[in-house]
Amino acid sequence: MKRKIFISSLCSLVISSCSTSKNNRKVETVEQRPPISCMENSPERNGEEGCTILTNRRLVVVFSKTVYWHIDRFESLEAAMKEARANSVAAEAHGSFWLLTVDTNAEDHYGGHHITSIGPLLLPAADSFAMRVQSSLLKPGSKTPAHTHPGPEVVYVVEGEQCMEMLNICMRLGPGQFYIFPGETIHRGTVAGNKARRALGLNLYDAAHPTSHSLDNPPVLASCK
Repeated sequence: MKRKIFISSLCSLVISSCSTSKNNRKVETVEQRPPISCMENSPERNGEEGCTILTNRRLVVVFSKTVYWHIDRFESLEAAMKEARANSVAAEAHGSFWLLTVDTNAEDHYGGHHITSIGPLLLPAADSFAMRVQSSLLKPGSKTPAHTHPGPEVVYVVEGEQCMEMLNICMRLGPGQFYIFPGETIHRGTVAGNKARRALGLNLYDAAHPTSHSLDNPPVLASCK
């Protein structure tokens, strides 16, 4: 069966109504929580709230301005590692074993159960590129910092609901949905609903620059009601 390639992130997400106002004390309390930033070996590795950097390394030479992110699930970590390519990371996250691969090929996948192929992702102008892959678990009401990335970012929701807040629009994502942020987009993720949100993420960026930049005084962003 021919695998479906997701060409636009708008094909697999639900657009929610947005608001930039805080209507009650409960919302103000949530906004006072410290945001969750990504790090190596975060508490997420032990099933607690956090965002873990699974890999952060240079891409092996890519001869294309566009790439795809392949997400495949396996029965064991060993099976995933066996199928890993130069631009892959095999990891255990959210109760499953994953192979997460960046490739110029839109159609192929790499064994196991193919979840999705996301792209095309436009690489920034650079002499060399890097990839950062992360796994995160956020509790209801938790959020990430408002931030930007120099290249595209993909957020794929495994479980729960996520509100992606941007300057003039917000997107509500559920399990199996994703969103592609173009480089330099100001955004913040907030957990929607009453259960934890589990997600996988990818950043592609100029290897000569930092992966992300948090904003100390961000503009007002739209939020999901």
